[in-house]
Formats: sequence, C-alpha cells, structure tokens
Amino acid sequence: MGGSSKSVTVGYRYYLGMHLAICHGPVDAVTEIQVGERQAWSGNLTASGRITVNAPELFGGEKREGGISGAVDAAFGESTQGANDYLASTIGTPQPAYRGLLSLILRQVYIAANNPYIKPWAVRVKRCFRAWYSTKAEISGAANPAHILYECLTNSAWGMGYPSVSIDDASFKAAADTLSSEGFGLNLIWLQQSTIEQFVREVLDHIGGVLTTSPSTGRFVLKLVRANYAVASLPVLDPTNVIELESFQRAAWGETTNELVLIYTKSDTFKETSITVQDLANIQAQGAVVSQTRRYPGITSDALAARVAMRDLAAVSTPLAKVRLKVNRRAWSLTPGDVFKLSWPTLGIENLVMRIAAIDGGTLTQGAIGIDAVEDVFGLPQGSYTAPQPPGWTDPVPAPSATTPRRLVEAPYWDIARAMTASELAYLDATDCYLQTLGGRPASGALNYDLYSKTSSASTYNLRGQGEFCPHAVLAADVGQAVTSTITYNAETDIDLITVGGYAYLDDEVVAVTAINTTTKSLTVNRGVLDTVPVAHASGSRIWFADGFQGVDPTEYAAGETVNARLLTVTGKGTLALASAPTDSLAMNRRQNRPYPPGNVKINNVAYPAVAKGDLVISWAHRDRLSQTVSLVPQTNGNIGPEAGVTYTLRIYGEAGSLRRTYSGLTGTSQTYTLADDTADSGLGRPNAALRIELESNRSGVISLQKHSVAFERAGYGLSYDKYYGGI
Repeated sequence: MGGSSKSVTVGYRYYLGMHLAICHGPVDAVTEIQVGERQAWSGNLTASGRITVNAPELFGGEKREGGISGAVDAAFGESTQGANDYLASTIGTPQPAYRGLLSLILRQVYIAANNPYIKPWAVRVKRCFRAWYSTKAEISGAANPAHILYECLTNSAWGMGYPSVSIDDASFKAAADTLSSEGFGLNLIWLQQSTIEQFVREVLDHIGGVLTTSPSTGRFVLKLVRANYAVASLPVLDPTNVIELESFQRAAWGETTNELVLIYTKSDTFKETSITVQDLANIQAQGAVVSQTRRYPGITSDALAARVAMRDLAAVSTPLAKVRLKVNRRAWSLTPGDVFKLSWPTLGIENLVMRIAAIDGGTLTQGAIGIDAVEDVFGLPQGSYTAPQPPGWTDPVPAPSATTPRRLVEAPYWDIARAMTASELAYLDATDCYLQTLGGRPASGALNYDLYSKTSSASTYNLRGQGEFCPHAVLAADVGQAVTSTITYNAETDIDLITVGGYAYLDDEVVAVTAINTTTKSLTVNRGVLDTVPVAHASGSRIWFADGFQGVDPTEYAAGETVNARLLTVTGKGTLALASAPTDSLAMNRRQNRPYPPGNVKINNVAYPAVAKGDLVISWAHRDRLSQTVSLVPQTNGNIGPEAGVTYTLRIYGEAGSLRRTYSGLTGTSQTYTLADDTADSGLGRPNAALRIELESNRSGVISLQKHSVAFERAGYGLSYDKYYGGI
C-alpha cells in the first residue's frame, strides 16, 4: 500500500489526586457527589470507605469534556481514623489522620478530557446531632432545629462551649417534640463566615423561636412562638402592677405588608426557589400590593415553606398593637417570648394578649422592669378578616417519581429495518437483539426518562439514551379474535398524542391504528400485524401506542441474554435516582430474525369460525418480513413473499386437547384435513367434537415469534348441527 500512518493527538485526559476537606466530622452519611452541578455518584455511605465513581460520560465523554471516574476515599474523621495510605504514599510520612474532619481523597481520578479546568465539586452529606435526645434528632431526613441550637451552645470545638448543665433540658426537649410533630426539619450549613451568635439567630428566625436565660436558674431556655397557651391562665398586667405605661400604639393599615415572598432551598437541586402568599383583604384595604421578601435557606420542604410563609404573613399583614411599660417586681419571672394579658381601663383595653419582645430587668437601686411587647398574632380571633388566605397555586412541576406503568419489548425487524441504512442492515447478525422500552408518564409535569440498562451478569447500569413517554390506555370491554376490530378504551394517558397509521401493543399482539375517536373513546385497528397474530383480550388489558414513543437501547445483545432496565423519570426538578427506579427484565429471543407467521388464516374459507362442517380446508397467505418494511400489512391481505427458506407447520389438536396430527415442511398455502383423517385420529369411531389448529412458520429451525391458534366445534358432533346449519 505504501506510506505509514501516524497517530494524531486530538486532546488529553486529565487525572487528579486531591485531598478535599469538606466539613467537621464525623457525619451520618455521604449521599451524593456532584461535579459541575451534575450528579457523578449517589448512594448512602455511612462510614469511612471507598467510593467508586463511574460517570465517564458526565460531560459528554471524550468527544467533549469527558467525565468523572475512579476511586475516592471518604474519610469520616472518626476518633480511630488512621492516616490515608494514598496521601502517605504521595506526600510522605508522617501523615496526619485528619480526625474530626470529613474529607475526600481522590486517588488519581479521571476528572476531564480536552479541558484542563477543574469543575467545582459538591458533596451532599447528612449530619444530625444525636448525642442528646437522639430519638428526635432527625425529622424526615433533616435536622431538628432544637438539636442544632443545643450543639451550637455546647460544642467546645466550634460552638460556644457551654456545659450541658447550663441548658434547660425540659424546655429544649419540649421544643424538640413540637418541632418534630410539626415536621419542622432544617438543612443548614454554617460556613463560619458569620459568628456563631448570628447563626443561632438565623435558626431561631426559621422556627419562630426565642432563646433566653431563666432568671431563676440561669440556664438557657428555648421557647417557640406558638399558640400553645390558655388565655385564661396568662398573667395579667394592669394598673395594680404597672408603674408606668410609657407608650401604646397600634399600627395603621399603611404600615402593614400584604404580600410575602419566601425564598427557600429546593431539596433535589439545593438551589434557591420561592413561594409567594398574599393577604387579599389587606390588599383591598390598602388598594395596592405591599411586598416583603424573607430568606429561609434551611427550609427544603415545599409544604413547610408554604406554612412558614403563612406564619410570617399573618404577623406582618395585621395592624398589631405595640406597648412599652414599666412594671414592678411581680413580673420578675417574665422573659422574652412569654405571653401576658394587658388591661388598661383608661384606654379601653381589656385582656389584650401581648408577647414580650424585649425586657430590661432593672437595677438593684431601681427595681422597675421595662417591657417592650407586641400584640400576639395567635391571640387574634379565628374569624378575623385579616386571616391569611391559603395559597391558590399548586406547583406544576412534580418531583421525579418512578415511571409507571412500564414495559420492555424486544425490537421487531420493522423498527430495525426502518432505523438502519441498507449497509448497516446488511451487517445485521442473525443473533443480534435490541431492547425497546415503553414507559407511561407518571405525572403531568414529567418530561421524559433516561434509559439505563445492563445484562443480568453485569454489575453496573449504563445510560443508553432517553425515551419519550408512551401514550397508553386499557380496554373498556373484552375483545375477541376478529381480524378487524373497533375497540373501546378508558383510563387513557396522553391519548391526544396518537396519530393514525402507527402501531400499538395490545398485550403481546401488535395492532395497526386506523382510526380514533377521543369523544367516544373508540379505536379501529387492524389486528395481528408485523410478527404477531390475533388473539382474544380481556377487559382491562393495556394497549400501548408504541410507534414513535419507544425508548431505544442501541446495545447489541445476544439471543438468550437477560437485560435489566431502569427508567429514570426526568422533571423540571431533576432526574429520579438510579437506586430509586424499579428494575424490569426481558430475555432476548432473536425476534428480529424470526420469520413472520402466515396471514389470512381461514378454515373452509371462514376466518376464526365457531363451528366447521365436513372436510377441513385450512388456508393461509405467505408473509415476508424482509419486504414488509413499508406499510403495516393487515391479516386479510393476500400473499407476500414468502421469505426464502420458510416452510409452515400445522398441528391438529382433538377434543381432549391432545395432539392428533402434525403437517411439517409445508410450502404451499393450504392443507386439507378430511373427516376420515379426523375419525382415524380421534380413535373414537367418529370425528372429534372439538378441534384446535396451530399454524407457525419455520426457517431452518428458527420459528416465528407467534403462531395462530384457532379453536372450533365440529358440526354434528359438538354443538347442535341444526343451530348452525339449519338442518342442511
């Protein structure tokens, strides 16, 4: 040939050894690693160990920016943790053990191709403080805020370092119980960019709480601003114990807010999102929308965000009264967050419920106690027109859930021949098999699904492609074996996407849709097209309008292999985790290489008779899968082909269901079975009272995917002769 070939470098793969310090440890679990805001790994590692990341196509594979793959050590920072062997071998010894620190050690991990820039890494961890009141430490996968505050106060490494005896245990446990019953869990990160005191205030703002010290014990007390009091039992401040009412004022409507925008964090993406609530009565009173925005990044539940938004709106949309007063030492036990009743006859105030915002305990020489209080929103009448309106908006974007219903099918020759070029089809091996998936839309906002598959012997699922959700319905009534059928359906999904002329799966039978009426919910179909035959179907059987809506796995599988598949629903909120997707399995059966069964099967020139008389002439028409790639051929059509090398096998079964006679190697389109043959085969001295025939195609031992099966009565020996033939 001459000359020599030279290799050309088109890019580089990049590998990296790196030690990533994540946070204080130990933690409860590492559940996800994201690189470049894409999920590289997910799982539930609960102790120090090695993670194998296998996402080489994460950024488009080697044709684009590569992906992530390799071994990553997760060191939780336990008290017994030793030095990491990789760090010791690359940096040298002695090597610190990095106890008390959660870190990731990348052991020469493949991190990119064609792009030398490292994409940002993010790690999702779970950590709940369990050294105190462990039974209430976790709330629906989030941390109990009472436990967060407890640890902030007592942790000696990064917290305030108070001893546990300085905590009023009863008040903290009561708050933990309340928050647990409310489902008020928080997911928060403290980056030490703010003081620990500021972080504590942020937690208190989230939960509507007050942290104070008891004047009698000096311990920290945690109180929640809730309607957890009986008005009749509240202490009363009135002219008998109030030294001076310094000020009393009630806010005007113009000083209130009637719209509140709450910014919180989405649990799946951990990106900021918002919810808006309004007080419609206040808007009408002011004649305009007055908005306020509040940020609660620790909230990751949509339902909790809505409840907190309504809580805050109730406080800012109501013209509340504020009071400043001085009281005598009878109020010595009151602290911020406490509730009392104010009575002041000269102002016409009687038992107005107030909550203390701030308090000045006075001095030894001046015993007056100064109190700033605000009217308690929970003390307002339930029927007040200023009560917040429930949100009327429902998020149209659902969280990803399992695709349902689902079905796996082996790709028929029809689809393969129409997808491949002539040259590709010429190289198609007889034993090659391909997988198709059918998945129903689980919720109206679901977009599509990612198809992952593997053979039953493989250990890892791989992304094969993306599938569109398939329209589907169920039969509203039984369907017989008739060749052309008008069928009714119900429980339909995405039926408006169907176009006439495509094919559908009715159980294992393929039908061609020739007409549809969505008003009467009826379909007209040609039965038993492609490599299938007509059979009866019960009411409730599912029909999949598959044509154009299949997920396609381009992997070549061998006949006999079992393929496992998982469909990962994609919505605007992300993709269903691989571990959360159900597994479906299908054994490959060489479908695309099997000859088509014959068509237009008749007995004595009648398709699917209930009864037959006299000698039986069983007839059929040739079919040819290689040439049937243009249109969906109805059963009633005449001869096509046949495919080279195809013969037919006809079996006759008697009234007891036992095989009576077999005709094999047939090359024509008919076979006669006489009354004499039937009498001889039955062994009863008469023909069988009932017969069933089976008819299939055979090409050198490769049998058609399906075979015709037609059962009928023998006139005069089974059902009444006169009933069917009028005594002829």
